[in-house]
Amino acid sequence: MVSVWGWLFISILSVITALLVIPRELLKRWRDRVVDHLDTALRRRISRFDRRYREFVCSGVRFIDLKGLATVGFYTPELDEVFVDVSVAYRAPHQVPDGVLTRLPADVTERRSLSAFLDGRQPAVLAVLGVAGGGKTTLLRHLAKVVCQDGRGRRRTTPILLQLRDHVDAILSSPDLALPAVVRRTVGPDLDEPPGWFEQRLRDGDCVVLLDGLDEVARQEDRRKVADWVETQIRQYSRNDFVITSRPLGYREARINGATVVQVRNLTAEQVISFLRGWYLAVERHTTGGLDEAVRSRAESAADDLLERLSSAPGLSDLTANPLLLTMIANVHRYRGALPGSRAELYGEICQVMLWRRQQAKNLPSQLRGDKIETPLRALAYAMMHRRVRDLSRAEVLAEFGPTLRRMSRGPTAEDYLADVSGSGLFVERESGLYAFAHLTFQEYLAATHIRDKALVHTLTESVDDDWWWETALLYAARWDADPIVAACLRRRTMTALLLASDCVDQDSELAPELRDQLDDLLSSEVTPDVDPARRRVIAGVLVARHLRPLHRASDGGRVRAMPVTARIYGLYRRDVGGDPPDGPLRTNQDEPVTGVYGHDAVAFTDWVNESTGGDPRYRLPSRADISDPAVHGTLEPGRSVWLQPDGGRDRPELWLPADAAHPHAIDAATLARHVSRDLDRSVPTLVRLLLLRSVAVVRIVARLCAHTLSLAQGASGGRDLTLDLYRDHTLARALLRTLEHAHALDPARGLGATRDLAHDLNLCLARAIKVDNHLIRELTQDLHDARDLTLDLDLALDHHLTTDQDRELDDALALDHIRDRHLGLDLTVDLDGPAAEVMGSALSQTLARVLRHDTAVTAWRAEFSRTLLEETGAAPAGYLVAPDSLARRVHNGHAALLDVLGSSPAWATRVASRIEETASAVFAQRQPVTTRTATTVRLAALCLAAEADARDAATVGDTFREIAAGMTLLERRVSGEAPTTEAILLTVDTPARA
Repeated sequence: MVSVWGWLFISILSVITALLVIPRELLKRWRDRVVDHLDTALRRRISRFDRRYREFVCSGVRFIDLKGLATVGFYTPELDEVFVDVSVAYRAPHQVPDGVLTRLPADVTERRSLSAFLDGRQPAVLAVLGVAGGGKTTLLRHLAKVVCQDGRGRRRTTPILLQLRDHVDAILSSPDLALPAVVRRTVGPDLDEPPGWFEQRLRDGDCVVLLDGLDEVARQEDRRKVADWVETQIRQYSRNDFVITSRPLGYREARINGATVVQVRNLTAEQVISFLRGWYLAVERHTTGGLDEAVRSRAESAADDLLERLSSAPGLSDLTANPLLLTMIANVHRYRGALPGSRAELYGEICQVMLWRRQQAKNLPSQLRGDKIETPLRALAYAMMHRRVRDLSRAEVLAEFGPTLRRMSRGPTAEDYLADVSGSGLFVERESGLYAFAHLTFQEYLAATHIRDKALVHTLTESVDDDWWWETALLYAARWDADPIVAACLRRRTMTALLLASDCVDQDSELAPELRDQLDDLLSSEVTPDVDPARRRVIAGVLVARHLRPLHRASDGGRVRAMPVTARIYGLYRRDVGGDPPDGPLRTNQDEPVTGVYGHDAVAFTDWVNESTGGDPRYRLPSRADISDPAVHGTLEPGRSVWLQPDGGRDRPELWLPADAAHPHAIDAATLARHVSRDLDRSVPTLVRLLLLRSVAVVRIVARLCAHTLSLAQGASGGRDLTLDLYRDHTLARALLRTLEHAHALDPARGLGATRDLAHDLNLCLARAIKVDNHLIRELTQDLHDARDLTLDLDLALDHHLTTDQDRELDDALALDHIRDRHLGLDLTVDLDGPAAEVMGSALSQTLARVLRHDTAVTAWRAEFSRTLLEETGAAPAGYLVAPDSLARRVHNGHAALLDVLGSSPAWATRVASRIEETASAVFAQRQPVTTRTATTVRLAALCLAAEADARDAATVGDTFREIAAGMTLLERRVSGEAPTTEAILLTVDTPARA
């Protein structure tokens, strides 16, 4: 028996032997492994595969994807040239609808870029859901390019973009197939991948894995298996970002566990504009090979033309929210003719692309040949139109599909067909168990196609008065034969029928020449004087409805007619109801917008439109929200103002102005001053008359003073009082002479020279009297007798001049025609303000006194008079803002208020106020035209009355008359064209956009 020591010895010997022999083999194996590992690592580092792979990815996503589109131009724009980030928002899978045009609820306002969810510390798993053509694939392609180009600074720098439909068979046949093996199927052997390159990147968490089109796995059970495989890859390579895209229905049947669900948003109006401008610029640049200003201008013009056409065709405009449909619209507009005339062809292409062309381009299986897929849907659309419904239950849909599918050899079952077309986005489950077309336009187009297929045009000719069939009839006429429809419309001659016939012509439908001529003659008969009134109203309704047809979509879903109402259409309203003419010069081009319309007339016009068109749809003036929408106010001409509907408790419409635009109802102080100056330049006879009136007052005062002085001299009570009286008489005589010299200088042809000479003689006579010694009574008495006689001669001469050469309109308004009935100069005082104010008011009297007192030069007299008059009447330096349609009310209220203020005051202001109310009211109520003389009369009289109110501490009443003066100035300028009339009429339809 071996001892313990023996066993110990044997064990130690064995260990030593192992340590000496075995390591040779281990070291050899370890060395080989290390060399292989180092070789692989070095090959990964120096092979430049990373750069080649990035170039491969970038080249694969360089252009936008147009596969399956029927109309494609010679050039496919690059992705960077047209990409618009539609953005995404959080949504639960059951909340994401299936229709191609379904919008998010209004309360979901967030817009986040897909990149914002990725490249965080914690890896992300996103399920991006969106409708057919909604931009899911484009988002992934763009994201792949961004990751390739912007690798620096990112945690995950390697994009892996896979189309799941291309790998279904491989995944189903080998469920354990790893992600790197699938990637290699896409990349191929030509890139010479270093061994394990993709495995290493995935293990390191360096990848953004983009898996596109889970819904494109055709069979539901296969889709679930592919989803399971995706979940396996997410678990195995959990340090990477994963993004999976799908249509909503496909994802609900095969959800990815743990994924955050987001929904792709529709394009906004601004994004539509951005896309179209980029698309046209890319095409023009490739066409010309340059990018100069001319190329940019052509591209912008083409984009603007399409945008304008889309805005006038609501059915087309709705489609632009979907990126794929917008791309198709751009292609059709660029390469197949202008829209909306060719919209029937566009709808046809949309149906083809959504139902089978894209699936065919992606090699997806289908049980029906491409062009046969539409047939059951056409029959269903016709049945729904005939039943006047927008949706049907599942049982009703299957019942409608059944007969058509049974006529097809090897056709699918109704259930399979419904499942297939429901995934297209054209025909969707709107809510549980109820199905509808994604947009009424698709139902109408497919119904029109069925009518053509089955020769059912009588359905349309018997329904020309029925607006339910309107769009179907137009689509039929656009693609096939408009003659039977237009002929039926001409037989009916109702407004609805004639409007349908007009629309058939406007969309360039083929039409027999005799039918076209008959329609033109009928519509032009509106201007015939002896046309029957009822027929005139029908034709007017047709013309109005045609004009209002192009409507822009506003942010609230309503529609706004962004082209203002024309003078021709407004003329129809005036001929029918006798409405007031707008302000401004006479318009020669009746197709230009009517401007200068008052607010109450805009309201009345809107009511007439609704009466003429039957009130369906119902038009109204736009709201502030409507007009503030960029899609609307961006189409208005610069400086154009628009009447808005009354709101906030107001009973009058509000005028909307674009930013930095001058208010069309504003009159500044400088403008008012210029017009007052012009008034005085035109009113020389009245100015002279004012000077003569003042002269009459002076002469009569001098005559009484001379008589008083004479009595003092004859009573031998001279002394100091006599001397003072003589100086006073002489002072007045000098003032009289200056006044008559100004009058003669203003109007030399009036013949005032002799009268001025009499005043000169009076001045000399009184000057002599002052020099005579008070004790020489005889000489003094003779001079005073001579002076008195001269005053009598002057009074007669002035009276003669006052009865000739009057400006009757202005003089009557200022009550200057009553001077011969007045007894001026009763007070023996040198102060003339009181007597003069009794016949010309305080403003004119004070203005005359100030100008004469300063001995103003004759050449500057009128300018000084104008400036002083404005000061005396209190014209506001800040100017005025006066709505023209408020002026008639202001005159009435101002007249009543002034009479109350005046009470038993002198009659001059009372007479002027009454005359101005009569004259101004006729103009402001548009019963009389605005003439230069009327404007001068009202303006000057209103300013004078403002001073009368101010003098009695009634500043509010004074402000009313100053506003009347400013308002008359505004009207005069609008009529002459000096002030632009910018107030236009736009109309809004309350009916929301068709869904």
